Amino acid sequence: MLATKESTSGDNSLRSQDRSKAYRILKKTLGFLWDNWLVLGFGIACVLGYFFPNVAARGGTIRSEYSILYGGIALIFLINGMQLSPEKLKEHVTNWRLHIVTQGINLILIPVIQLIIIRIMIAAGAESSGTIDGSIIVGMVVASCIPTTVASNVVMTRNAGGDEAAAIIEVVIGNVVGSFLSPWLVYGFLPHDAEFDSLRPAKPDALGPMYGSVMQQLGLSALLPLTVGQGLRWAFPKQVTWMLRKFYLAKFCSLLMVLVAWSTFSGAFQTGALTTLPKSSVIFNVFMNIAEYILFTAICYWIAAPPDALAKLVNGYIADSNMGSHLPAVLRRAVTVKKMPQELVVAVCFCGAAKTTSVGIPLVAAMWYQLDNFTIASIQVPVLLYTVEQVFVAQFFTIFFKWWLHRGQKEVVDAEATVTGEQGDVAHEQAGDANLDGSGSRSRLNETAVESVDERAVSQKDGL
Repeated sequence: MLATKESTSGDNSLRSQDRSKAYRILKKTLGFLWDNWLVLGFGIACVLGYFFPNVAARGGTIRSEYSILYGGIALIFLINGMQLSPEKLKEHVTNWRLHIVTQGINLILIPVIQLIIIRIMIAAGAESSGTIDGSIIVGMVVASCIPTTVASNVVMTRNAGGDEAAAIIEVVIGNVVGSFLSPWLVYGFLPHDAEFDSLRPAKPDALGPMYGSVMQQLGLSALLPLTVGQGLRWAFPKQVTWMLRKFYLAKFCSLLMVLVAWSTFSGAFQTGALTTLPKSSVIFNVFMNIAEYILFTAICYWIAAPPDALAKLVNGYIADSNMGSHLPAVLRRAVTVKKMPQELVVAVCFCGAAKTTSVGIPLVAAMWYQLDNFTIASIQVPVLLYTVEQVFVAQFFTIFFKWWLHRGQKEVVDAEATVTGEQGDVAHEQAGDANLDGSGSRSRLNETAVESVDERAVSQKDGL
C-alpha cells in the first residue's frame, strides 16, 4: 500500500514537472513572437498587398502616396523627434567618420560591387541567353545607386537597441546627397553593351521634376516633423515623456512600418511586372537581393568595427602615414580606422545597406519616361523587391544585434565586476597587512615593557 502511494506521488511529480517545462517553453515562444511581431506584421502586409494591390498602391483606394508615404512616415519622424535629445543629434551632425563610412558604403562601395556582379553576369551570358531580362539588370544598377531608406532603418535601429539619432542624421544626409548624386551614378554604372541600347535612359534635363518631388517628400515627411518633435520635447519635456510612455508610441512606430511595407508590397504586385516577367528573372533577383543585403550588412559591420590588426594595418597607410600626419585634425580623425561604439555600428549596418523607393521609383520614371509603362515597371521591380526584402531580413538582424549588444554590455559589466573584485582583494590584503603590522607593534611594545620591569626589579635587588 505504501509503495503504491509513493509510485502515485512520483507519477504526479513527473507530470507536474512536464507541465511546468511545457509552460516555460510556451512562455518563451510567445515572448519571442511578441518581441518580433513585426515579422508577422510584414507577412500580413505581403498577403494583403498580393490579394488587394489596388488598396494601398500609389493612386489606390487610400492614396498611400499621401496617407502613408507622407502621413505615416511623418508620424515616425515626429515620434523620433520627441524621443531624441537635441544634444545627441548635434553630436552626430559633426561625426564626420560616421558620415564617410555610411554614405561611402551606401553610395560608392555598393554600386561598385553591383557593377562587378553585373559584369560577371553579362560575361556568363545571363542576358544574351534570355535567362535574365535586361530590364532586371538595369533595375539592379538603379537599386544599388539610390540612397538609404527613409523610415525602416530608423525603426530597426531603435528596435535593435542601436543609436537612432545617428540613423536619423544619416537618413537626412543620405537622401539629400543621394537625390542629386544617384542619377549620375546610374549614368556612370549602366552597362554600355549593345544589348542594352533599347534600355538607355533619357538625357539629364528630364530630372528636374524628380529632384523637386524628392526634396518635397524629404522636407514634409522627415525634416519638418523631426523639427516639430524636437520643439515639443524642448517646450514640454515632462508631458512628452509621459505621452511616449502612456501611449507606447515607440511600438506605434513599428505599426506604421507595417503600413509602409503594405504600400510597398501593393506597388510591387499592382504593376503586374512580377507575374509577366520571366520567372527565372524574378526568382534570380529575389535570391540575389537577399544575398546582397546580407553581404552589404556584413561589409558595414566589418568597416564600422574592424579587427584591431586590420585597423592598425590600414592606419599605417592612411592616418598614420607621412601624408596623413599633415592632414587637418578633423580630417585625420575622420579617416582613422577604428572601432565605433556598438550602438553606432548598428546604425551604420541598418543605414549603409538599405535603399529607398522614395528616390528609386520616381528616379526610374523620370530617367526612362520615353519608354512604355511595362518596361518602366520592369526596371522598377528590382528596386521594389530589394526594399521589400531588406525589411524582412533586417527584422532578423534586429534579433542578432540585440543579442550582440546584450553580450557586449554583459562583458563590460563582468569586466567591471572583475576589476572591483580585484581592487577589493587588494584592499583586503592591505588591511590584513596593516593588522599584522599592528599586532607586531603591540607585541614588541609588550616585550619592551616586560624587559623594563625586569630591569627595575634587578636594580632594586642590587640596591638591597
